[in-house]
Amino acid sequence: MTAAAVAKGDVILTPREFEVLVLLAEGASNKAIAAQLGISVHTVRFHVGSLLDKLDAVGRTDALTHAARLGIINL
Repeated sequence: MTAAAVAKGDVILTPREFEVLVLLAEGASNKAIAAQLGISVHTVRFHVGSLLDKLDAVGRTDALTHAARLGIINL
């Protein structure tokens, strides 16, 4: 994974947001993401909220759908 931000169209994700997105795509819970990345569950919630805003999504599944359509991730 690169340290650069991921940009597709108008969506720019930080490297950490991209890491969280990839783990969401793997079906990881907030608690599992926090443990894997060495951050708090609160911080994971913050990143998930940021992803929802940036991807104009209403939930985790919707965020993954939008990210896949934009070519940010492959499902």
